[in-house]
Parts: sequence; structure tokens; C-alpha cells
Amino acid sequence: MLLIKSLVFRAVMIHDFATAPRTPRLNANIVPPRESVVQKKSGRAWLILLLLVLSVISLWRMVFNQSADVQAFVPDQGAKEEYLQAASTEEVLLEGPHTFSADTTGRDSADIEKRKALESAVSSRLDTEGEFGFYDSLQASQWEVPVQRGIYMTAEDRKRASYRYILQAASVRDPAEAAALVAKLNRLGLAATYSASSSEYGSSAWYRVNVGPFNNVSVMNKAEDILVSMHMMPLKRRIQ
Repeated sequence: MLLIKSLVFRAVMIHDFATAPRTPRLNANIVPPRESVVQKKSGRAWLILLLLVLSVISLWRMVFNQSADVQAFVPDQGAKEEYLQAASTEEVLLEGPHTFSADTTGRDSADIEKRKALESAVSSRLDTEGEFGFYDSLQASQWEVPVQRGIYMTAEDRKRASYRYILQAASVRDPAEAAALVAKLNRLGLAATYSASSSEYGSSAWYRVNVGPFNNVSVMNKAEDILVSMHMMPLKRRIQ
């Protein structure tokens, strides 16, 4: 028994404590992978992608709504045929005068009087504008040359200047649709009305939406530009 204890003690003393341990130790200088940083970057990328998708969807909806609003009063096939039949003449402006009535819209007299006062004010302002220099001397000479704002006028020009016009914006079958279009044009600052007219090619009535009347061709052309921008096909008609 004593011999066994002595052998064990010697074996323990012979063991070299300087040798490396069998179980490797972790190096303190090794930095563990930064999993949290990678996860944060991945989360930001998904957030940016989500914001881009939402932006594209919002832009598409805005463009779609504007397009639907503009297309709300696009003339149908019947209105296009009527327009082409009326425009097939040599000059629509000279085939008049046409009958024109604004009584069917129910607009009150105050709005009509206000519009007439505005038109007369514009006409009087154009008539009272002075000419300058060379044109003054021409008008004062014995040879009177008809001019309008520095532009020579022929007899046909003076005749056209005395005309009154309307713009036929659209022709629809439903009076409710005509009233809605009149309200839309009034909100845009156009003096719009509608009237019923019988069709030559059928028994049902058409409801013509008109803008005007106009005493000034320049003002009428500006109103026509607004109607064209709304995808309409305005038709010029002389009423007087």
C-alpha cells in the first residue's frame, strides 16, 4: 500500500505543468462576428424598399385619379359623329347665325348681368386703347386707314369683328351629365350653359353644352384652349 502511494506521488511530480493544456483556450483578441450590426443594416434596407414601393403606389394613384377626372367628360361616339358632320362644311363660323338659348340651365339673372358687364368692360377697354406714333398720323390724314391695335383691317375683318360667337363644348344624351359638365366648366371660370336640341338622325334629344357668348375672338380662343386641354372638341358657332 505504501508502495502504491509512492508511485502515484512520483507520477504527479514527473508531470510537466509547462506543457499546453489539452483543451485549447479561446484567444481574447478574436472579435466575435457582429451579427447585430448586420441585422440592423438588413432591417434598414427593407425599410427603404418599403418606402420606395409606397411612393410608387401613391404616385400611380395620383396620376390615375387625375386621368380619370379628365376622362370623365370625354365625348362619346355620337358626339364625335355630330362634330365631324358640323365641321365638314367649308367654314362653320360663316354658316350661322345659329339659335342660342341659355334659359334651360336655371342660372340666375345676377350671374348673367355680371357676365354681360364684364364683357362690355373688356370690349370698351379694347375700343378705347390708343394707337401710337405712325398710326396716329395715318388716322389723322385725309386717307383714313382702318386699323385695330396696329393691324390693318379689311371689310371682312370688320364684319367678323361685329359677330358674336359661342363654343359648343360637348353634346350628350343625359341632361344630368350636361348639368354636371356645366358646373365643372363654371368652376373653371367659363360661362357655360346647356340647351336641348332635336337630332336629325333620331328621335331622342341632344343636350348641347355651350360656352359663351363671346364678342372678342381672342377671349374665345383662350376658352377654346381650356376645352381642348380637357380632351374636348369645341365647335365654334356664330350666333349673330
